[in-house]
Amino acid sequence: MVRLPFIGKKTKKEEKGLPFITQTVGKPHTSRGRVQPRHPLVVRAAAGLPDIFTDTTNLRDNTNYNNDFELYDKMLELDPELNGAVRAVSLTGNKYTIDWRGAKNATIRESIRMLVEDTLDFDDILINGMRNLMVYGNDVGKLVGSSREGVTDLQSLPIAYITIRDERGKTSTFDKPNPIITPETYTLYEGETTETEIPAEEILHVRIDYRSNWFNDSQNRWSYGVWGASRFSSLKQPIRAKYNTINNRISLEESMTKQFITIDSKAIEHIQDPDEQRERLIYIMDQVVTTLEALRGDQVPIFPDYVQIHHTDTRNTIPDNTGFLDMVNGDIAAVLQVPRVAAGQERGSTFAATYNANIWAISAIQRLQSVLRQSVMRLFSKHLELLGIEHQMKDIPSLTFDSIEDETPLHRMQRASMGYDNGLLTLNQAMDIVVLPTIGRKGDERKEGSSGSTGELPREHSQPGVTDEQ
Repeated sequence: MVRLPFIGKKTKKEEKGLPFITQTVGKPHTSRGRVQPRHPLVVRAAAGLPDIFTDTTNLRDNTNYNNDFELYDKMLELDPELNGAVRAVSLTGNKYTIDWRGAKNATIRESIRMLVEDTLDFDDILINGMRNLMVYGNDVGKLVGSSREGVTDLQSLPIAYITIRDERGKTSTFDKPNPIITPETYTLYEGETTETEIPAEEILHVRIDYRSNWFNDSQNRWSYGVWGASRFSSLKQPIRAKYNTINNRISLEESMTKQFITIDSKAIEHIQDPDEQRERLIYIMDQVVTTLEALRGDQVPIFPDYVQIHHTDTRNTIPDNTGFLDMVNGDIAAVLQVPRVAAGQERGSTFAATYNANIWAISAIQRLQSVLRQSVMRLFSKHLELLGIEHQMKDIPSLTFDSIEDETPLHRMQRASMGYDNGLLTLNQAMDIVVLPTIGRKGDERKEGSSGSTGELPREHSQPGVTDEQ
């Protein structure tokens, strides 16, 4: 607690500043300082608010991005709902298996194994590929290699600074009647001193929903069916409206009076001169404001009885915008097809609604994984081509992403029991489901005399050996 010095008639010592005592609950502590007089009507901005407003206001007002990819980066940086959804989907790329038995021969199998395990950071490539497909709809990488070592690196290129051209030159017209349809050259930092042109055969370009997608790049070139379509494209305005609402609410809350201080007439009842009364009130107010500003989080001020602090209830004076923000966050989950639970937004939904959302989410994620899997097969093929190893796509070991929703041992046991009890599965097939050893030829028979019903209690007197008398 902070104890204010006794405020009586002001003396010359008080005019120079008074020593004060700071006391914290549970740990008495005394320190001496000087309280400097100041005018009580001072407005101070809350700490950190200017930084928050600067970032989100730029996101809301800036329309001069070179391309939408820079805007998507800013959206992902500032919005936790977007970030959580993208992170949840990206990490699904970390669980995969490679069927080495699918390789045509040992040479192909060993070459691909060394590429995956020893040469590339393969896990990071898959996770980053899933992320970029979600955010940009594209993932562009530069293949680095030689005929002696094959592919030695896959450099991830910044999407926002990549442009694509066909066989026409830079000065050609690329409008909607004459768009880029076949990519021939990828350019990094076009128009800069570090401009680099890369042939299309040295690029691994992964993209989704591209076949009917119009795209206008930073050089005002129209392309059709070249760039992938980002899932963020329909969220530009909702995200800007979201932060416009948040900023307005914060500004409104900070502009409203949270508390006010009153000084009772007892503080000056012993003073007759009006000018001296006014000086006395200003001095008391200076003391109160200075003391409050010097408080730590664990300190409570103690004022004389004629100084009262009143707190204002702002709950009913500021409009509640949680409904609007919840709607925008729901739109984000719907566009990205990621259940809000996966992004950390638990709303107590019903089991049926959550189940359906999970089904749609799994379908959307499997689509991304399928596109990424095809690009990985092209990477394997390019590696073998550089090494001079003849092959076809069917000769390459296949990559398979693990199931997103793993079946628990209990569910496997229930599935095996129901299949065997109903005569649909043999005993060996049921044992294989629960990962137990089979029992030989005798286990290849199905259960006879199955009732065809599950989950019911025995009917009355239906058990063998039970009679009506019993």
